[in-house]
Amino acid sequence: MQDNLLSYSQIATGVVLLLITATVFVSVVRKRADKKYQGLNQLIQAHYNTFNALAQQRDIESRLLGICHLIESQINGAMCSIMVANKDNKTLSTAASASLPRSFSNELNGLKIADGSGGCGTAAAIGEPVLAADMRNDERFEAFMPLINQYGLAACWSHPIFGAAEGEVIGTFAIYFAQPRVPTGGELELIVRNRDLVALILEQEEQRKAQVRLEQHQRSLFTYNPDSVFTLDLNGNFTSVNRAGCELLLLSEEELLGQHYELAVPETERERTLTYFETAKKGTPQSYEIKVADRMGQLHDLSITNIPIIIDGEVTGVHGVAKEVTEHRANEAKLKVFRSSVHASVNGVVISEANKKGFPVLYVNPAFEKMSGYSLTEMKGISCNILQGPDTDPKVINEIRKALQEKREIKSVIRNYRKDGSMFWNELLIAPVKGPDNKVTHFIGLQSDITERVQREDALAFYASHDSLTQLANRSAMEERLQQLVSNDTNQAVFVLFIDLDGFKPINDSLGHYLGDEVLIETAQRLQQVIREPNLICRFGGDEFVAVIQSMGAAEQINVLCTEVLAIFDEPFRIDEIEVSLSAAIGVAANDIQYKHPMELTQRADVAMYEAKKRGGNAVCWYSEKLDEGLGYKVALRTQIQEALAKKQFELFYQPIMTSTGQISGAEALIRWHHPTKGYVSPADFIPIAERTGQIIQISEWVLRQACQDLSELKRYGINTVSVNFSPIQFYRDDFISKTKSVLEEFNIKPGEITVEITENVLVNDTQRIAELLQHLRELGLDVAIDDFGSGFASLRYLNVLPVNKLKIDRSFIENIDHNRHNAAITGGILNMVEHLGIQTVAEGVETENEYRYLVEHGCPLMQGFLFCKPKPLGELLVWAERQQSLENES
Repeated sequence: MQDNLLSYSQIATGVVLLLITATVFVSVVRKRADKKYQGLNQLIQAHYNTFNALAQQRDIESRLLGICHLIESQINGAMCSIMVANKDNKTLSTAASASLPRSFSNELNGLKIADGSGGCGTAAAIGEPVLAADMRNDERFEAFMPLINQYGLAACWSHPIFGAAEGEVIGTFAIYFAQPRVPTGGELELIVRNRDLVALILEQEEQRKAQVRLEQHQRSLFTYNPDSVFTLDLNGNFTSVNRAGCELLLLSEEELLGQHYELAVPETERERTLTYFETAKKGTPQSYEIKVADRMGQLHDLSITNIPIIIDGEVTGVHGVAKEVTEHRANEAKLKVFRSSVHASVNGVVISEANKKGFPVLYVNPAFEKMSGYSLTEMKGISCNILQGPDTDPKVINEIRKALQEKREIKSVIRNYRKDGSMFWNELLIAPVKGPDNKVTHFIGLQSDITERVQREDALAFYASHDSLTQLANRSAMEERLQQLVSNDTNQAVFVLFIDLDGFKPINDSLGHYLGDEVLIETAQRLQQVIREPNLICRFGGDEFVAVIQSMGAAEQINVLCTEVLAIFDEPFRIDEIEVSLSAAIGVAANDIQYKHPMELTQRADVAMYEAKKRGGNAVCWYSEKLDEGLGYKVALRTQIQEALAKKQFELFYQPIMTSTGQISGAEALIRWHHPTKGYVSPADFIPIAERTGQIIQISEWVLRQACQDLSELKRYGINTVSVNFSPIQFYRDDFISKTKSVLEEFNIKPGEITVEITENVLVNDTQRIAELLQHLRELGLDVAIDDFGSGFASLRYLNVLPVNKLKIDRSFIENIDHNRHNAAITGGILNMVEHLGIQTVAEGVETENEYRYLVEHGCPLMQGFLFCKPKPLGELLVWAERQQSLENES
């Protein structure tokens, strides 16, 4: 503030000196040549008006207008405009304009700061003057030509205005002329001086606004502070007090101002309060608690902070903040009684918050400290889940968590761990504690160490050989059983069924592990209904189950059993009002083939199960030696896919989509893997592996990004839209929509330029959620197409519920359509149906002239296939597209 006052003083002094000099100068020149120098008086008057406005601190527009008038009085034909940068620092708005029409200035509001954005936008962007002798011949003003012609303007000299920060542009200072012209050296010097004066005015205005905001901020802190805030003079009299202070003492501001603070301090507290007050007067802040009485004599416990008010090095008063802690102190007293009651308990006692994340601990008694090894200091503020370990039953954890979330009582036995890592069985009772409003505010837990009792029971043996989640035998028990069976010399037939759930991972990822666990539990229960003793069913890991069958001797019996296993998935899983449909793939291996180790049976069954997965799932496959052929290649391929991503071995080929008249409508992006030693690897080989391993996510994200990047080049050759295939797995990722949006924004993709192609198997599970995700994609400006339409199942019903605007008819229905009545009927039906739904149709796999002519005759608008063009790398496709354009132009 002192710096501002000094600046104003200097300006005022300059004004006086300028006026004195100007007066003497005018008197002299008038004696010599009044007529010749008559304009000088106007110049001095303009200087006087400008500096007078500065000295009087008029509003900013008046001060800026004064400078505009000053410039216009000294440069013949000048029309001055001052623009300032908006808060976003990306645009400019007019702050003052003297001779220019207001409508012209309004048109420039929001001018983009960018190189090439007229004179002011460019000057602000590059930080250098833009001196355009004739805007009509300058390409930077091309977008503004209608405005320039409307107002009859020609020249524009624009200078950037710099702020206090180095290199910071805060506005522009521009002069327009109706005729073309360039500035003289003297004119440029005059402009620069006045531009710097504008910078000073703008900086002063910002300082003034900052000062106002600071004053308002400080006033708000005082007036609206929920705690009592007051100031005292050196005699201890109130000089100010806020609303909270008045409400605390039940006295008005008028009744308190001028009164001594002892008005509210009981006599027993006055001597101690005086000590703190006198110490604060000496410059040392004080914090203490006292009791004060309100107007009605009611005592309040207050926590007081006294802060000396120091001005120019002298204490002029004392600032005070009083926080009422009456209720807090009462609660502390109650808590002290409660703590004494539970301190001597032989059971561990824990009190925790009920309405904070993680239910943090407030208190534990000595019995808990002894039981767990954790002290009160270590437990305070953290969750009791610190006692859980890797072997703690997740089902029990979920039950406890659910009870806490529902704020109800629960009894349980849980496997916990002490601070030293040793395990103990904890018999636990958790009960909610309600507050005065009948809402649960805390939980109290009673805990007992029952390890010795549990050790005497069979539970430990059970959990040593069983899966804690499903209660099935675990992998260890299965291996032991298999070892026993195949080690006997009875030549007993033994079969191993390797059962893997189809589509479980997306459900687990999208709906949460809790629901996934419930699905696994119910799956185990259903399996136990068809696989009975003496046979063994175990949870092998994740969503994999293994059955060891010893009660059957023929393959026919096993096939019947497998059919029964697949049938248990016909009924959907219903958990917490959510319905989930699953199927399974089963691989079967028998001990009729030689093996080195019993577990080879499980490995063979696993290989067969993988083959069942390849066949689409919900299938059974028996192991044969042929299945091992190429297995090593696929294992190696899984590793090489990651390397291909890292070393950028993937490429995009494009196949054009043609209109019925032979013009290019768009192109489909198709991924190709150019392996450094194997050449091009078929997508049929690596895509299924990538789907199974999850690597398809990275691949699909790369395809979208590369297609968006190539689109700008494709558009130059008339290919304005690109179709990209999305993997079903992407729809189960939480960040699917946000990542897609980010890529579209990065490459400035416009609506309709990218088409998302999905296959029907995306729609099998949770159709409502998929519909919502597709709607999000449409809102991002993407078109959505169902690929290979008709090759899946239940396709027609999706057209009514999904936001789909394109449909690609599968090649199997296009092949020989000109003389295959079945294909012709199906394709004709699809074309007729979607025409009324407003859905665009693309026929895939058009390879003959007869197929093409038939589709044209029956109204198919778009086609794709080898007849027109095979998939090509970007460069080759562009050459082909250029040739097509030439042919079209010739015709």
